[in-house]
Amino acid sequence: MQPNLINSILTDGGDLVRRDKCLWNPLSVDPVASQFSSYAAFQDTAVVRPLVPDVPVDAELTDAHDQLRQQIFGDYYPCAGAISVFAQKGYRFGLFPELACDSAVRAVCHDLYEFCHEFPIMDDQLTTFIAMFRGPAIESEQHFEDLLWNQLQAMHAIDSDFFAWDKRVDSDPTNNNFSFSIGGRAMFIIGMHPKASRLARTVRYPTMVFNLHAQFERLRARGKFETMQQIIRAREMAFQGSINPMLKNFGERSEASQYSGRAVSDNWPCPFHAHKKDET
Repeated sequence: MQPNLINSILTDGGDLVRRDKCLWNPLSVDPVASQFSSYAAFQDTAVVRPLVPDVPVDAELTDAHDQLRQQIFGDYYPCAGAISVFAQKGYRFGLFPELACDSAVRAVCHDLYEFCHEFPIMDDQLTTFIAMFRGPAIESEQHFEDLLWNQLQAMHAIDSDFFAWDKRVDSDPTNNNFSFSIGGRAMFIIGMHPKASRLARTVRYPTMVFNLHAQFERLRARGKFETMQQIIRAREMAFQGSINPMLKNFGERSEASQYSGRAVSDNWPCPFHAHKKDET
């Protein structure tokens, strides 16, 4: 990681107008985060950049989005939640530098803060943020898993300077109630990449999908979560011939073991460590 430029910018008399306007996004004044921000939406039939509407949309970003959208709407794609999100266009996304590099870490944090601000209240419409990365070339499931946790650890190092861990979940990855937290909000993360053994997680670009935990709790409270889960498992049997053995309900096992998509044992040591101030 590069030296933390964020606090020095805020305390050395930077753009105070910009700071006041974006109190929800402490990285709005970080030049690296702003440069590599890729916050995008799909409106009507086109990819747009709502934060910088006058900036031309990168052709590779559009192509990456279109490939993913086509895959989600393919025959028997198992994730009913993803299909619903894409059908209702309740998602935001971006294409970032290489997974776990400093610029990607800062830019994804920046865009997730914008995402949390845009979707402050959960209703019946599912929402998600999809971070795709231009590299590196993924060599194996283990390689992707290592990069995913390096990315999350580095994001937490930045986020913990500004936000506390979501109190509704635990910050200890060995705890059954663990969930990653960014911007003070719990997220369930789905890793996808070219070397994934699960077909539903096999995509061209290394990808991390950030799902707000609160929306699953809302579905569960309304008695809809179990129905969606049954649909997903039935479709997965048709799609791959087996159910993902790593899938568990929240609270049965730490969800950290599900993030990368690699099948791991019960004693798998999660490499993530929350800062001590978040554990008190």
